[in-house]
Order: sequence, then structure tokens, then C-alpha cells
Amino acid sequence: MEEQGESKERVQRAPFETALHYAGYGTFQWLLLMSCGAVYAVCALSTTTLSFVLPAAENDFHLSSSDKGRLTATPLIGMCVGSYFWGNLADARGRKKAIIGALLLDALAAFLSSVVQSFPAFLACRFFSGFGIIGATGLIFPYFGDFLSLRHRDVMLCRLEVFWTIGTILLPGIAYGIIRGDTFNLTAEGADFQYSSWRVFVAACGIPSLLVVLLLIPFPESPRYLLHANMAEQALQVLQRIFVVNTKLNEKDFPVESMISTGDGDEEEVVSADNNGNETKAPLTWSQRWQAFWIRKKMLVTPPYIGLLVLCCFVDFGLMFSYYTLMMWFPDLFERFSQFSSLYPDVSAGVCEVSLKVANETSILAMKPVTLDDNVYTHTLVVALSCLPTALWVGITINIVGKKLMLVMMLISSGLAALGLNLVRSSLENLILSCVFEAIVSCTEAVLFCVICEIFPTKVAATAMAVTVMCGRVGAIVGNVVFGALVDHHCVVPIYMFGTFLITSGLLCIILPKSTRPERPQ
Repeated sequence: MEEQGESKERVQRAPFETALHYAGYGTFQWLLLMSCGAVYAVCALSTTTLSFVLPAAENDFHLSSSDKGRLTATPLIGMCVGSYFWGNLADARGRKKAIIGALLLDALAAFLSSVVQSFPAFLACRFFSGFGIIGATGLIFPYFGDFLSLRHRDVMLCRLEVFWTIGTILLPGIAYGIIRGDTFNLTAEGADFQYSSWRVFVAACGIPSLLVVLLLIPFPESPRYLLHANMAEQALQVLQRIFVVNTKLNEKDFPVESMISTGDGDEEEVVSADNNGNETKAPLTWSQRWQAFWIRKKMLVTPPYIGLLVLCCFVDFGLMFSYYTLMMWFPDLFERFSQFSSLYPDVSAGVCEVSLKVANETSILAMKPVTLDDNVYTHTLVVALSCLPTALWVGITINIVGKKLMLVMMLISSGLAALGLNLVRSSLENLILSCVFEAIVSCTEAVLFCVICEIFPTKVAATAMAVTVMCGRVGAIVGNVVFGALVDHHCVVPIYMFGTFLITSGLLCIILPKSTRPERPQ
């Protein structure tokens, strides 16, 4: 008993990380992983919904390939705008509230986009879908990470990455069950109001966003956010709750009574978390916050960090230019192969030849019923499944191989796979190479983010990450517009652009330093 008393005395005033360590690691974190993982899977589902809408809605909206490019780019524009909005809302109102608000907006946009009858209105709804889902996508990692001690954070966040792949695996299954056949075609013959099966699919993809909100509601707000928002007592209550779930002990057994947190400056602040009000956190003045803001920004735009930032932005631009574009267009390309096979049986052709032939036969294809070939669903499912082993492998081997070497290898090999799309001569070869490309490139951005956290100082790492992600989304917008404009008659151009961007990025990553902050505290 005396030893326990001494132990409690030693940690009455502890840094937040120490207090989080005493809260324990166990049942609470695993339950939260399942809930946050479900949210992240829904983010993948919502982000890739349009990949099946492109071929399915082509006749309803009379879409050209350029229209398809605009359609896939529109949610990305919403993401670019929404990321800033949700980040500020999370700082002002809390991460959990922002994630729930983002999911509700995504669900509402999905339901509205399923009923609107004009293409411009559909574009507007998909803009708000992207605007909403980026909030959940961008905040679920920091929200989950705030409940993890440094010892377990990297491993658990890598496990969260696997759920994105699970979301992309579920999508073709949902599409197959709804879009295929006439079961969900609710349009009456001769009716002006169209509600075909692909519209039901769009609405169905909004339902999971509502369901995962129910999973998040029982969990508390981020204790780190509560601490920095001057709600130290609530932050301690959250840690006590984690402690009770993990240890099955009483709240009174939690040894920490007050916490020390690090503010925007370099000095530690004492934060009271008991009911006596003996210690309070002294909030920074507006002048101090403004000065700290400009110090961080000045550091980021001076050597060597400005060069590293430009390099990371170029890499993520090229990566998302290639990855997101092909990910969204794979089902459409599979459908083109199917249409080509029906028009020209036993004829071998590459991706670009198929696209050109199908584009020239639009009058013949327009007379056929709008049903996607079963191979479109199975091929998309196979491509999604191919990402699962890679996601697991990266989490296990990233510290063995090394982040920098892994990034270089993945970029160059995915670039070679992209260039190989010009060499395929059949649907099967196209499927195999698509699996290779998707399996490699799907985890590359996560490795890039790990590198950014390693090479930038803590004070500017978050800003460097935000700028890099923004450049990546811009790359995805440009890639979809360019591919949509050129896929019919000049398909070889964007494919060479994909390969060139990726290989060049990989070669440039060779010059990245191992770390610019060896002094980083452990």
C-alpha cells in the first residue's frame, strides 16, 4: 500500500503522454480501432463510389468521356475546399463533432445526388459529398492517434490503413448486388422521374455514413483536444474512462491528478485536472499565437525545408495524378474491354486501341441496354483484393526496409507498371497489370506521409503534410480532367504521363535525407 501511495505521488503532475500511458492500452483502443476503421472504410467507399457511376450513368446523362473527367474531378474540388473548413471546425468545436458532421453531410449529399435529374445538379451534390467526406478522412487518423501512447501509435495507425482497402473491396460487391439486373430499377415506363439502379447504388453508398456515426457516438472527444481547449477536467475524465475500461479498476485508482502539456511555445504549462482549481492553464495571448504562427511558416519557406516541401508536393501531385485517376477509371476501362469483345470477338487489342474503337462505335453501343458486364464487378473486386497483402506487408516491413528506400522502390515500380498499360493486348493482361499497379501504388502515399513526419521538424510537420495533401488532390483533379479529355483518341498520352511522373518522383526521392531532426525527443 505504501509503495502504491509513493507511485501515485510521483505522477500527480504528469505530461499528457505520461497520463495517457497510465490510462493503459487494451480493450478501449481495440474497440476504437474497429469504430474508426469502419469510418475509414466508409471514407474509401464514398470516395470511390463514382467509379461505378461512370459506366452505369453514361446513357442517363448522355456523358462524354470529358464529362466523366469533370464528374470525377468535382468531388476532389470539394475535398480541397472542405479540408480547410473541417480542420478549422475541428480546432474550434472538437474532432469528434467535426467527423460526425462530415459524415452526415456526405450521407445527405449521397441521398440528394441519387434523386436529382440533371447532370449539373448531380455535379453539385457530388461536390458536397467530397466536401463532407474529406473531413472524416482527414480527421479520423489524428482523432484515433490522440487515444494512443507513442509506443503503440505507429502500429495501430498502420492497422487503420487496412480498413481503406476493405472499403474498396466492399464497393464492387454493393455495386454488383444493386446495379446488375433490373431488381432495383425503380423507374416506371415512360416516367419523367428517373430512379434507375445506379441511383439506388449511390443512395446505398450514403447509408454506411449514417451507420458509422452511431458507432462513434459512444466514444468521447479527443482528450488532447480537450486539454488544449482549456477543458482539462474533461480531458482527465476521458483518461479515467479509458483507464476503467482497460484495467477494470475504479476511476479513483487512476494515479494522475494534474497534467503538464506543451503549448505552442517551447515551455511546459501546468494544467490542473482536479476539482480544486489550484492550477490553471495560462492561455497564450493573440500576439504570442500570431508570432508562433509566423515563426513556423518562416521556417518552412527557408532552406532546407522549402526544397523538401517542393519535392514532397511534386511527388504527391504525380502520385495522385496517376493513382486516383486510374482507380476511378478502372471499372470504365473494364467495361470498354467488355464492349470491345462483344463488337470484335477474338480480336486482341491494347487499352488505347480498345478506347478508340469503342469511342468510334458509340452509335452501335447506344442501342444496347445499359447493363454492366459481370466481369466489370469481378475485375474491380480482384484489383481491390490485390491491395490487401500490400497494405499488410507495408505495415510489417516499413521499419525493416526503411521508409525512404521503400518509397523509391514503390514509385519506380508503379511507374513501370503504368507504362506497361500500353503493352497489354487483352482484358486478362490488363487485369493483371492493373492489380500490380494498384497493389503497389495504393500504399505509397501512406509511406510518403511517414517520410514527411520524419524529415520535417515537429513544429512544421503538420503544415508540410497539409500542403502536400493539397497538392496531391490538385494532381487528382488535373489527372481526371486530362484523362477524360484524352482517353478516347489520345489515350497513350496520359498513360505516358502517369509512368513519367511516378518514375521521376521515385528518382527524386533518392535525394531525400534520412531525417532532419535527430534531436527529436523520443
